[in-house]
Amino acid sequence: MNMVVIIPTIDPDERLYKLVAQLRSRGLSRFVIVDDGSSENRAPIFEELERSGARVLHHPANLGKGAAIKTALGSVRALFPEATHVVTVDGDGQHLPDDVLRVCELAEGHHEHVVIGVRDLQRRGVPLRSRIGNAFSSAYFKLDTGFSCPDTQTGLRAMPVSLIPFARSVAGTRYEYEMNFLTEVVKGGRALAMVPIEAVYEDNNAGSHFSAVRDSVRIYKQFLRFAGSSLACALADLVLFAAVVAAGTAAGLPTSAAVVAATVSARLVSGALNFALNRTWSFSDLGSADGDARAQAARYGALFLAQMTASALLVALLSQLPVPPVAAKMLVDGALFIVSYFIQRNWVFKNAGGTRALAAKGGEHADGGKRETHAAPHTSFRAA
Repeated sequence: MNMVVIIPTIDPDERLYKLVAQLRSRGLSRFVIVDDGSSENRAPIFEELERSGARVLHHPANLGKGAAIKTALGSVRALFPEATHVVTVDGDGQHLPDDVLRVCELAEGHHEHVVIGVRDLQRRGVPLRSRIGNAFSSAYFKLDTGFSCPDTQTGLRAMPVSLIPFARSVAGTRYEYEMNFLTEVVKGGRALAMVPIEAVYEDNNAGSHFSAVRDSVRIYKQFLRFAGSSLACALADLVLFAAVVAAGTAAGLPTSAAVVAATVSARLVSGALNFALNRTWSFSDLGSADGDARAQAARYGALFLAQMTASALLVALLSQLPVPPVAAKMLVDGALFIVSYFIQRNWVFKNAGGTRALAAKGGEHADGGKRETHAAPHTSFRAA
């Protein structure tokens, strides 16, 4: 099997020995293990892995999972020029050897595909924080790409070596890299296959280095920036509205005329500010600031008008029901806020690509022994 196994790890234990040995027994013989800034007392583990034939690369400090994967990818062609595929595997016991083998076999049979192993994280026994986080990330991914992926944070992924330059170009150095990678695969129209695998958790996933707060902020940094921009512009709109109303009434304008003038002027100024902030800050990771500002402004203006119209119509419609107008407006504008984010991300500041996917059939799952495991259901996905 012309597959290179990449294992990013930090402070590993005996499970890494066991994983490498089990994968060797299944025909996988090429390993690139990246020590991402482990403690000095773990040096014997890496020395033993090198004696067993694995190639070990070292980061002097912790740079993150994404950076470790990129380091490994950058070494594959030089270390193993005959290899045709690479597969990334977590070294903390979350991936069963038979599942790794199934992902590799499917990848070797479909040379243009990215193949991922997906877990069913909504099954009983999966830690609550994992279920909630996965449900949110899957919904976000669906809204962003139009493509359903039940496990966007899976670390078990295989691809042909021809995609290494692409994979190394994807933004992110830590856990956000995994979501970014899948997003770029789908939006770039690359073929994607999914294989159901087991969800393995030992000691309620206590060995995971994922920080629910810190790493979630990295993953959803763009959305959080967008929310901050929107909040700042809403405050600017309110302050300017109050100032214009006060100035208008002081100048002798009727209150109704002052309100109209204040509404229009405040909305135009806050809209222009929001466009500028989103172009240069919120969506800067997309290269939005380097795009055609006039074209972006035209698209933003069209969205701006459509959003105002939709808000007025939907609030008026809901007001016919036994729903307080303020509650109706909060509900409508909250939904439009989410819609606006994805439209700006995928249209105003960047055009989305197409998507293809391969229907992947799963086989039988290996028993995880004493570990708590749940098999994901057989599913198939195709491009719209």
